[in-house]
Amino acid sequence: MSTHRTFFASSWNTPELRALRMTIWERYETDQRGQVWVAEGIRPDLDPASGADQLEIIDACLDAIEASHEFLLLDTGEYGSYLHFRGTPSESSFLELELFQATLLRKPIKYIYVGSTAEQSNLHALVRSLAPQVSAVKVDSLKEAEKTISTYLDGGARLPETKNPERLTGTLIQGRHQDWSNASLFHEPQFLHGTICGPTNAQTDLDVAAHYLDLAAEHSETNRILSRTWIAIRTLMAAHYSDTRDPRPLALWDRALRSWSKAAAWRGLHGHIWLGNVSALGSLARIKGTLETPLYDPASPGQGDLYDGLASVYYSLSKRCPRRIGPAMLARSAAYTEEGLETRPQEDRGSLLPIRGSINHRRRRFRASARDFGEAYDLAVKNSESSGQIGFLLTELGFAELFLLKPRLARQRIAEGLTMMTPENSSPGFRVRALRKHVVASLACFDLAQARLSATKAYQIASENQLHDQIDRIVLKLKREDSA
Repeated sequence: MSTHRTFFASSWNTPELRALRMTIWERYETDQRGQVWVAEGIRPDLDPASGADQLEIIDACLDAIEASHEFLLLDTGEYGSYLHFRGTPSESSFLELELFQATLLRKPIKYIYVGSTAEQSNLHALVRSLAPQVSAVKVDSLKEAEKTISTYLDGGARLPETKNPERLTGTLIQGRHQDWSNASLFHEPQFLHGTICGPTNAQTDLDVAAHYLDLAAEHSETNRILSRTWIAIRTLMAAHYSDTRDPRPLALWDRALRSWSKAAAWRGLHGHIWLGNVSALGSLARIKGTLETPLYDPASPGQGDLYDGLASVYYSLSKRCPRRIGPAMLARSAAYTEEGLETRPQEDRGSLLPIRGSINHRRRRFRASARDFGEAYDLAVKNSESSGQIGFLLTELGFAELFLLKPRLARQRIAEGLTMMTPENSSPGFRVRALRKHVVASLACFDLAQARLSATKAYQIASENQLHDQIDRIVLKLKREDSA
């Protein structure tokens, strides 16, 4: 997809707004600094009047936001057109979803509002909830808004810069995670601060939420999963998990947050202050407490394993946070892992042993790491788990053996595991992860050609499924060389 200079977001429900939008589009359609995305200008085929599906429209817009350098939002007091299911509106509008995407991707947000709309605008309230660091510019009319936008795009004036926080900083980590002794596990931040986000109706239609969660489950691209899960979460806000004990909305919240956690992990949102994986898992823990259900139930593996989830996310955080805090994050991962291992019998340890193997690897305990992955692999074979899971563990075992100075055996195991991991039995993320290991093992065997092939395949799968967390420097370097 081609990149764009600016994504222009606004309602288009009046002739005046439609005229303003087309003026901006026509003025900057061929600007040498890059196009301004105006949906009806660039993609007239997406007009609802021509029969375009509402999710097809929003997907095109969300992809365009990802491909744009900045997000320009004009607030005229309208929340935008609501998405609906079988005639029943959800709580989410097109404009809300666009703002959500810009916030999620940390795009620089330029925000202009007309008249006194900021004090009355539900959209302004959402901006303050999702992106409180954004500064707003007030204008008195659409004519002044057009002049302000054009002057800015012409380079004649600056709009306030978005002061986006870094994804992870030492201050953020210390402010959110004070329990350095790890005595209070599962006391984690709450998703969106545990509060209601955005306008809501007095009652929620649970069928609408369930519908969009079903749609999220049909996709592997993280943008699609997150957008549909977001619509479901917004629909559930009127029955917030902190205010109800009704089992049906709580079960939908549980499902939505598990969907969010999984997609956010592959998207690289581990430490996002409002939308991150830690906070989603923290809210899941609270819901399970309300429902009085176990944090891990071997009889219901589909309900997830919060020990596994939080151990994994803190392991990932330990690699992304400032070096001085990394050991504390790794220790919290280890605390969740060890407590989880202690609470279950030997035959149910398979999900946590690979995490402990990774922790031991980070701590340079390579033999212990290989033992953990070997035990997990043996358990998977004994329990007749899927070939995809067995293949994944084989790639992890092979990678551990690489650090025991067995490069040929390591590459053989990783290659064998990869042949077992197919699109039908393994997620794109785990296949990319295994391919990255194959790249390193191939380099250790001085096979640059094979390393390039595996890197290119890893990059293709990661790009197609928006798995930004899995595109590292080695993959980028070798992919570029292979494409040159």
